[in-house]
Amino acid sequence: MKVTNALCGVMILAAVFIGGCGSMEKFDHARSVAENFFKDRFENGGAGSDEFYSKIFWDNTDAAEWRNLKKLVGLSLGELQSYTLVSWKLKDQRPTGQLSGTFAVLVFETQYEKGSGLEKLTLLQRGGLSEFEIVGHQFDSRQINEMVLRGIAKAAEQNA
Repeated sequence: MKVTNALCGVMILAAVFIGGCGSMEKFDHARSVAENFFKDRFENGGAGSDEFYSKIFWDNTDAAEWRNLKKLVGLSLGELQSYTLVSWKLKDQRPTGQLSGTFAVLVFETQYEKGSGLEKLTLLQRGGLSEFEIVGHQFDSRQINEMVLRGIAKAAEQNA
């Protein structure tokens, strides 16, 4: 009985270890895509290339609005100076339609010329064989919020 319990314990640990290795490999892959995304921003300036964003992102994002948001980030913060990964999580979504695969949510602390922020990249790897692509990009920054509030105040003054 003790041998059976010990064997079951070893099998459970092995399953956790093997599953954990797969998760770390997926995390490393997602982190590599994110690092290439940030490297592109350093090399090309501004908000970088849009090539890292998936078709799903573009199907749900107005191109003109996206350009304006990128301009707002640039005006509020200037050029990217550094980034640091502060948290991450992975989640497998079983096939239920377009959004199935492995989701990776990576949160970065970012430093810019004029301020700082938190950037959350949500990446999706469909079918386990494809590259991770950005399906969501959330940016939290005091400087951006202040600029938006100034714009709202200015619009309200003009319409008063």
